[in-house]
Amino acid sequence: MSYSDSFPTQRPTLNLDFANSGKLDSRISYSRSSTGTYMSNEKALSSENLLLQSENLGTTWAVFTDLTSPTGNQTAPDGTSNAWLLTATTGANKSPSLSQNLVSGAGTHTLVAHLKAGSASHGFVSMRVSNGNIAYAMIDFSAGTSTHGSYGSVTNPSSTVTALGSNWYRLTLTATVSSGLAIAFIGISDGSAVQSSGYATDWSSSGETLYAWGAQLSSTNSKVYDSPTTTQISREFAPTLKTAAANAPRFEYATDGQSVGTALGLLVESQATNLVTHSSAFDDGSWNKSRAVIDSNSAIAPDGTLTADYFRATSDSTNGASVYKSLAINSNATVNASIFQKKTGGDNYALFIIYSGSSGIRQWFNLATGEIESSSVYGSGFTIVNSGVEEVGNGWMRLNVTVSCTGSSVFYNCYPGVSAGGGYTCSATTTNALIWGAMLTESSAPSSYIATTSSQVSRAADSCSVDLNGILADGQDVTLYAEGEFGDPAIKNSNRFAVALQENSNSYIILYNGGSNSGSGYVRDGGTDQAYFPSGVTAGAFKSAIAAKNNSFKYAVNGTSSTEDTAGTVPKYTTLRVGGHSSSGSELDGHVKRVAVYGQSLSSTELAALTS
Repeated sequence: MSYSDSFPTQRPTLNLDFANSGKLDSRISYSRSSTGTYMSNEKALSSENLLLQSENLGTTWAVFTDLTSPTGNQTAPDGTSNAWLLTATTGANKSPSLSQNLVSGAGTHTLVAHLKAGSASHGFVSMRVSNGNIAYAMIDFSAGTSTHGSYGSVTNPSSTVTALGSNWYRLTLTATVSSGLAIAFIGISDGSAVQSSGYATDWSSSGETLYAWGAQLSSTNSKVYDSPTTTQISREFAPTLKTAAANAPRFEYATDGQSVGTALGLLVESQATNLVTHSSAFDDGSWNKSRAVIDSNSAIAPDGTLTADYFRATSDSTNGASVYKSLAINSNATVNASIFQKKTGGDNYALFIIYSGSSGIRQWFNLATGEIESSSVYGSGFTIVNSGVEEVGNGWMRLNVTVSCTGSSVFYNCYPGVSAGGGYTCSATTTNALIWGAMLTESSAPSSYIATTSSQVSRAADSCSVDLNGILADGQDVTLYAEGEFGDPAIKNSNRFAVALQENSNSYIILYNGGSNSGSGYVRDGGTDQAYFPSGVTAGAFKSAIAAKNNSFKYAVNGTSSTEDTAGTVPKYTTLRVGGHSSSGSELDGHVKRVAVYGQSLSSTELAALTS
């Protein structure tokens, strides 16, 4: 804010600084009868890899025993040539393996590696602490199954094995260590259990071979390979989506663009219902899968929990791979479809199809640039209202599209990976992604996330107000200032109120989103219009102010004043409403940074300075 000589010398009678205070003034009455989510300024460990050179097994990795030097330039599961061939020395009598020394604290860790049989019947991974105790996981390539075990101070072992196509498998080992980890292993075995020393039972090798790629060790316990490394470990922290209790305010922070971490202020939203059940459990039977499988709870989701699912295509197809379900809606409703997604494979695009029968829309998203891509409409009765991408940290994006529909049901159909914008093509090698938090709401813009399990869930509207008794006299001269954002006014509905001085629905002074004008000013007394000031601001962010006294109404937005309106009466007002109006459904669906009320009508010059 520019503090020039024209800035008001008067102090506001009421000053509500939501962005900087992070709490509610004691005079505010606030309610929301349900929980609600918001993007906090707290960061959680989102992904991690404590191993170096996760794809270059010929560098930091060392031959531990009974291997020749690994051979590079082998075809990896992602289609690159970054895999390595491990070859046991002839006559080896221990487990031929690579190892990497590391430093990690106590706790539960997960080791991930991608293995493919050459001539070896089995492969293994293991983690060892400084006292020599270990946990291991072993894959039987012929059966596609894993076994696991542990010794001494390394406990609670578990393992998974996932077939990835082209005879590659992803093997994971999870175990708890009471002291720091010291060494990670990738090796060849004849199927004998790994001993407490880290070796398998003595056996005589005849030069067995094994392909290996993509190693990861993390305390996040991610079961997918989401943190490749070279010369430095990977440790990424991301803003955390948190849940506020019922009647608790939500102070939200930016996660996108150059303003990451900036306080957005108080989040005020209208009521919304997520029509998608099992919103983050895509392995549930209610989700249909087309040429795809889901590995559940595989990575850290935007809320900091190990609940993100790994989507992967099972075959190459020009028809794509997707997850989808049919949802009932009110007849001819406008709906917003959204999902959180993180790119992990080689595909740079994602696709939403919302349709019914032979009509619908297609909206592509560019995951490499974080922008919307091409779109198309087919059949009749469906139109795309708007669409968008919001980055939420560590590669996660929230994709959304708003659709005007025909009929009383739609298919929510998500293709988390396609090879190009405008197409459907998927690949068993490159089409994979992390997905979480699917939503479909009857609204014209994305709502804050509403989690569901076996049934639909509603979030109640926010209500925030101040009783002006003892603060202002009813109907006295006044200046009302508000700063915040509506999001894109082309997306948000009209008549979303930022702030209102109000007696009832027929008498008020408001600053609001007037569709194509964000932060407009309007005065109404006893059901009769007194003054209207369109803002002319097409961006979502605004600073606007309106001054009112009988036969003098003045307005300014973002440093520019409007011509004074010299006819009209000041309405009665008893309540200040923040982010809403007495009428349900008028909620802001956005953020309020600051509200100020002055007990007099400021000049046009002062309004311009106040909003600059």
